[in-house]
Amino acid sequence: MAQRSLGFIAALGSVLVLVGCSNVWRDNFVGAPVGYYESLPDDVRVDVREVPWSRVESALSEIEHRRAQSDTHWKDWSREELMDEQSGLLRALQISEDPEDIIVLGRSVFKSTDRVSPFDKELEAFARELGADYAIVSSNYLGKTDKIVSEPVTRSGNSWRTCRDSGGNYRSEYVPWSETVYVPVVVAADEYAWVVYYLRRR
Repeated sequence: MAQRSLGFIAALGSVLVLVGCSNVWRDNFVGAPVGYYESLPDDVRVDVREVPWSRVESALSEIEHRRAQSDTHWKDWSREELMDEQSGLLRALQISEDPEDIIVLGRSVFKSTDRVSPFDKELEAFARELGADYAIVSSNYLGKTDKIVSEPVTRSGNSWRTCRDSGGNYRSEYVPWSETVYVPVVVAADEYAWVVYYLRRR
C-alpha cells in the first residue's frame, strides 16, 4: 500500500476538465489508494495554502521525466525511489515536514471559467471531510476561451383577443403581452487551471 500511495503523484496530463459546478473541489477529486481516514474534528485546523504554479509545474515535469527515463516501471520502484519522488513534490508544495510523516490523500484537478476561491470555506470543509491537515492549492491563468452563457431576452407586442361584452356582443381588442426567454450566447471568458493536493500528517 505504501508504494501505491507514494506513486500517486503523477503529472496533471489530460485530467483537466471544464467544470461549472458549485463544489469543484469534491467533484474533481481523485483519491490515492491509501485507505480511509476519518474526518478531522471541527476544532482541528486545516491549513489551506497557495503555492506558485511554476513550482508545481516544475515538480510534475521532473516526475514525468524521471519516470520516462527509468527502465523500470514506477510501480515496481523501491520504497526509497518512491519516497524520493514524493519528497520532490512536497518541496514544490513548500512542505517542510519530513516526507516520511506526510501522506498524500489525493488531489483535485480542473480548469474553469467560473469564479473560484480556495478561501471561501468550501475547500477547507472538503479537506476536513477527507481528513487532510493541508490543502495546497495552485492556479494558472490559461487565457481567454469561449464560454456559453444564458442571456435574458424580452419580447413584447400586441395580440388580438375576441370576447363577449356585458351586452352579449362579441368584440375584438388588442392585448399587450411580453415574455422573457433565455438564449445561449458565446462570450469570451478568462480560464484558469487549478490543482489542489490534500496532505495528512501520520
